[in-house]
Amino acid sequence: MEDKLDCLAGKEACPVCGSIAIIGTARCLECGTFHSGIHLEDREPPPPEERLQDRDIDPSDYSIDPSTAIAVEEFESDESSVKKWSGGTSDFSFTDDADDVTTIKQAIPDSDILLSD
Repeated sequence: MEDKLDCLAGKEACPVCGSIAIIGTARCLECGTFHSGIHLEDREPPPPEERLQDRDIDPSDYSIDPSTAIAVEEFESDESSVKKWSGGTSDFSFTDDADDVTTIKQAIPDSDILLSD
């Protein structure tokens, strides 16, 4: 007779959420918890010539002011490596449909006056 628990051979349970995964999985597929320190290994920093160079950042590039002009981006590579975005819409404007709005007016109770001791 076959043992029903043989299907769990080579598996382990996540200590956080209890989901079943193959033994040795570094990260739980359900909750995302890391189970090993492999992602925390000590490494030497890259030499200065291999590090990314700092660039000047204009804070207005990240402004949500609608009157701000859109910043023009420049890329060091040719245009073939830049993919054009298509699809969807970015129209997040609100429409004033007075027929769809239901207003309920409620009386605001007076505040309680607390007496000091």
